[in-house]
Amino acid sequence: MSETLIIRLGHKQTDKLHWLIFSDAEQEIIASGELANASELASLTDKADSRQLVALLPASDVQLKKVILPAKWNRKLQQALPYIIEDELACDLDDLFIAIDEPFQEIQNEETKHGIKVAILNKAWFEAWLECLSSYELSPQKVIPDALLLPFEADKASAISLDDNWLVKTNEWQIAQVEPIWLSAYIGAANIETLVHFSPSEQLSEISNLNLVSNESQFDLPLAIFTKQLTHNPFNLLQGDYQVKKQKNVVRPAWRAPAIAASIALLLTLGLKGFQAYQLDQQANLAKQNVIDQYKSAFPGTKVRPHLIKKQLSNRLKQVEGGSDAGFLELMNDLVIVFKEVDNFAPDSLRYDQKRNEIRLRAKGKDFQTFGKVKSILENQGLEVSQGSLNNDGDNVVGEIKIKRQS
Repeated sequence: MSETLIIRLGHKQTDKLHWLIFSDAEQEIIASGELANASELASLTDKADSRQLVALLPASDVQLKKVILPAKWNRKLQQALPYIIEDELACDLDDLFIAIDEPFQEIQNEETKHGIKVAILNKAWFEAWLECLSSYELSPQKVIPDALLLPFEADKASAISLDDNWLVKTNEWQIAQVEPIWLSAYIGAANIETLVHFSPSEQLSEISNLNLVSNESQFDLPLAIFTKQLTHNPFNLLQGDYQVKKQKNVVRPAWRAPAIAASIALLLTLGLKGFQAYQLDQQANLAKQNVIDQYKSAFPGTKVRPHLIKKQLSNRLKQVEGGSDAGFLELMNDLVIVFKEVDNFAPDSLRYDQKRNEIRLRAKGKDFQTFGKVKSILENQGLEVSQGSLNNDGDNVVGEIKIKRQS
């Protein structure tokens, strides 16, 4: 795509929005404007056609952090990352979306430390904006905090004025949105000595002990400056459950359509029965293995007899009745019934919160109705079930449910 439509969203959907169309080949602005609020996004639907769409989030709504890790970044640390930073967060982990950037190394006390860059934002707020854009047939290929796209030089902070606020970038992974009345105090608190600014401002020149660097020829619309930096910053908040799925548009001659349809029908007819049998067998084995793994995790060193797993759980319940493990085992005993009765439903991860006597189960199902069936079965067993958001993952649906005894 040789042209980019970039939209800067607001904190609220009632806030003013900025947009700009930029020619990547000519490096020039094609069109730009403002929207009074998100309800006017329909005017950009046609403009997004055949163009790369990038959405910018306000720097004030995205927290960037560098997290020091106990070892070099790997898949296991990625799974444990939310719990590594949990004590540093003021919100419940379930309310947050954590995106990752590239790993890094730094020297601390003459010792090399491994770390990972992360971006943290409110999950419900982020999903609300994505849903809003989708309602106007706007599907961004990239979402990124606005100030992260400011040009940056080592040992120099950079800043630009937008909507009567200042967007500031103090290093490659530290940004801020500052109101004018707090700008001087922020500059002092952040120990900024040299500031490269891309907007004219008398206010900056009034700040003492601040070395200002500017070039009027570089002054431009904020969104134009941001667009020019897109190729230098590969970070994208659309990852994990929000990752953009690549689509291929294949144009076929009209005369080939009947032949292709007939071939597909024939292949489906011949292979459907065998595939269904194989898939059901795989799902059953996966569910069975997950139950065994969870049992071994709860009772290390215990020999598991798969055909007697339900009886073993019952015996364990009697042994620990009234103990701290009883709640977990009772819930696990109820889950065994679900894995037995519901086809095409397999757990990805399971976590037990002892304080709440609650199991958090992340699982994969065939469709949305599968999760509804699971919820119905568990509720019929006298359990309180809370279902989180469900997301399409290829041919499956991925979601999370919380299960606990009714109080």
